Amino acid sequence: MTLATGTCSNISKMQRSRGFTLLEVMLVVLLMGLMAAAVTLSIGGGNQQQQLLREAQRFVAVTETLADEAVLSGQFVGVVIDKNAYRYVIYLDDKWQPLQRDNLLGEHTLPAGISTDLQVEGLPLDQEEEQASLFGDDKPFDQRQQKQRHPEPQIMLLPSGEMSSFELTFIASGGDQPYEQLVSGDNLGRMTLGSFDESD
Repeated sequence: MTLATGTCSNISKMQRSRGFTLLEVMLVVLLMGLMAAAVTLSIGGGNQQQQLLREAQRFVAVTETLADEAVLSGQFVGVVIDKNAYRYVIYLDDKWQPLQRDNLLGEHTLPAGISTDLQVEGLPLDQEEEQASLFGDDKPFDQRQQKQRHPEPQIMLLPSGEMSSFELTFIASGGDQPYEQLVSGDNLGRMTLGSFDESD
C-alpha cells in the first residue's frame, strides 16, 4: 500500500512538472489564431498591407500578454526594438536578460522588406546611435560587452500595469509604394493599432 502510494505520488509529480503554464497556453492559442489568419489572407491574395497588419497584431497580442504577466508576477519586463527585429527581456539579478522561456518569446525577426521606426515618449529613437552612446569609448570593454549581451529595453512594462508611452511603426518598402502600420501604447498600459486619436 505504501509502495503504491509512493508510486502514484511520483507519477503525479512528473505529470505536474510536464505541464504548461497559463502564459504558454495563451501564447500558443494566440499564435495559432494569427497563423490561421495568415493562411486565410494568403489564400485571398494578401498584400503588404495585410502582412504589416499581421505583424502589428502579433506585436500587440504578445506584448499585452506579457504586460499582464508583469502585473501578476510583480516583475519588470521590457521590449528591445531593433530595425528588423524585436525581443522581450526581463529584469533579473540586477540586469536585463532575454525572456527565452520558449520559442514563442524569443527574438522575432520581421519578414524581408519590413522594418520598424520607434518613438518613445514622443522622441524618435535611433537604435544604432543609442548603442553607440551606450558602448562609447569612455566605458571599459567588459562593460560594453555586458551592455551588448543585456541591452536595455526602450519600452518598459511595469508591475503597476503602466508602460512607456510609444509609437511603433511597421514599414513595408519592397512594393510599388511604402506602406505603414502604426502601433501606439500609452502610460496607462493601453495599446491600439493606429493612434489613440484615431481610435477615439
